[in-house]
Amino acid sequence: MNNLVILGIAVGVLFIIFIVIVLIIGKNKIRNILIPLDMSKQDINDYLKEKYKIYKEMVRFIKDNLSIKEEAFADFLKFDTKECLQSELIDMLDKTTYEINEYVDNYDELLKNNDFMELKRKLYNVQVNLEATIDYYNNKISTYNTLKDKGPTNFSTKFFTFDDYSTIKNEKEEISRLINLN
Repeated sequence: MNNLVILGIAVGVLFIIFIVIVLIIGKNKIRNILIPLDMSKQDINDYLKEKYKIYKEMVRFIKDNLSIKEEAFADFLKFDTKECLQSELIDMLDKTTYEINEYVDNYDELLKNNDFMELKRKLYNVQVNLEATIDYYNNKISTYNTLKDKGPTNFSTKFFTFDDYSTIKNEKEEISRLINLN
C-alpha cells in the first residue's frame, strides 16, 4: 500500500513538473516573438515619421511652385504627429498620397524638377524600408497569434497575460504610383 501511495505522489509531482515546464516553454516561445515585434513596431514609427517629413517638404514644394487651391493639403498641414496614433498617421499619409498624386498628374513640370525628383527618391527609399518592415511585423503578428491560440503554447495564455497586437494595413497602390512616376 505504501509503495502505491509513493508511486501516486511521484506521478503527481512529475505531472505538475511537466505542466510547469510546458507553461514556461510556451511563455518563453511567445515572449521571444515579442522582442522583434516591438523592435519592428518602433522601426515602423521611425519610417512613418521620416515619410511625414518628406511629405511636408513635398507639400511645401508644391505650394511654393504651383498655383494650387488655398485649402489644398489643409488637413495634412494641421495634423499633429506628436499626439496621434500610428493608425491615424498612416491614414493621414495615405490621404496625402492621393492629394500629391493629383498634383503630379495635373502638373507635368513637377516630374521635370530635380528638387522634386530628389524628394521622390528619398520617399522611395523610406517607402521600401517601411513596406518591408510592415510585412515583417505583420508576419510576426501572425506567428504570435498562432502561438497564443494553437498548439501546446496556447496553454500558457490561460495562465499568463499577453498583449493583443493587430496587423498594420499596408496600402501600396497609390504610393507605388507616386514613387514610380518619372
